[in-house]
Order: sequence, then structure tokens, then C-alpha cells
Amino acid sequence: MTEETVLTRDELAYINRLVNRAGPDTAASRTGFRIDGGPQPNELLVRLASQTELSLQAKFPDFTMSFPLQLKEDEFHNLDLQLAPPLIYEEHGSVTRAWRLQLEEPLALLTSDGSESSLSVQELSSHGLLVNAGKHRKPPKHFHLCLALPDDAPLEIEASRVREMKGGLAAYEVEFAKEQDAERIRAFLYQQHQRLHPELQPELPVDLV
Repeated sequence: MTEETVLTRDELAYINRLVNRAGPDTAASRTGFRIDGGPQPNELLVRLASQTELSLQAKFPDFTMSFPLQLKEDEFHNLDLQLAPPLIYEEHGSVTRAWRLQLEEPLALLTSDGSESSLSVQELSSHGLLVNAGKHRKPPKHFHLCLALPDDAPLEIEASRVREMKGGLAAYEVEFAKEQDAERIRAFLYQQHQRLHPELQPELPVDLV
């Protein structure tokens, strides 16, 4: 079994700088690292990337961040590891679950013409929603609507109900039409996590600038 590698706060600060500089728009705008391990290590990385998903893990006492990595090889066989916005998990003893952002203001789910539906989002995670259908409405089993993140264009989501609660609330599992949409959600959650947990975002050391 391989030894687990844990990032230091300085290393995470550097990754934060790269991811935030890249922006959430598209995978093409990602920033990453040039890999130069020599022919054999590079060949091993290419083989691993073709067979499995690569990620970079940052572990803290209460949270884990998993940064998806994509390997790019140019015509000269130089390798770049590109970072995407992370999946964030929270730790509760032996239980690990996706971190959920409790929204200060609910986000309305929109129909295809941009008008507000009767559903609003109370909590948001990378793959799920807590939706309020209203006290006197039964939450639907499925819906296909648009979610407008603050200061961003709406994105399409396909949601399936996994648990119904009192007061018109229900938890949904979400699928996205495009991988870029999933990245936009993760980038928004990452920004909010940084805002809510500034203690995990130290000042960048001079030697990393």
C-alpha cells in the first residue's frame, strides 16, 4: 500500500493561487504544472492518466479537497498537469460526505425561458441540492431546470429526488449536461469555502510567488 501524501498549507496556498488565477470558465483556462521526470516516469504518468482519474489530495482535520488533474502532452512529449476546481469533503468522525454550502439567500431554479419556477435551492454541494418546494407542495421526483449562480450564467441540471423531508424540503442528486458546468459548481463552492474558512488560506510565502 502506498504512503499517503499530505499537502502543507503553503503548498495548498500555491494551488489556490493557480486555480483562482485560471478562473472557472472552461477547462482550457486551467493552470497547472510542467512535469519533467524523465522518459520512464513520464511514460508511467501517461499510462496512469489513460487508465484512471488522477487527483491531488489536500487533507485537513475537518475537510479534504480533491483537485482533479488532467495530463496534457505536447508534440515534444512535454507533460503538463492541469488543475481543476476541487471536490470538497467534510469529515465527521469516520463519516466522509460532500461539503454542503448553506446559502444565505435561496437560489431560484429557472425554467428554460428564464422565469422562476416554484422550486428554490437552500443548500448546494458538488453533486446535490437541498430544494424547497413550498410547505403545501410535494417535491417532484425528477426535474430538469436551470440554476443561476450569483454573477454567472444559468446552467442546466437534471435532478432526481433521493430523500423527502418535512416542510416541502427534499434532497436531490444532480447530473450536469456538460463537464464545464460541474466545474463551475465546484469553482463556486471552492470560492465560498475559502470565504467561510479563511484560516485554511494562509498568505502565500515570498518564495512561492
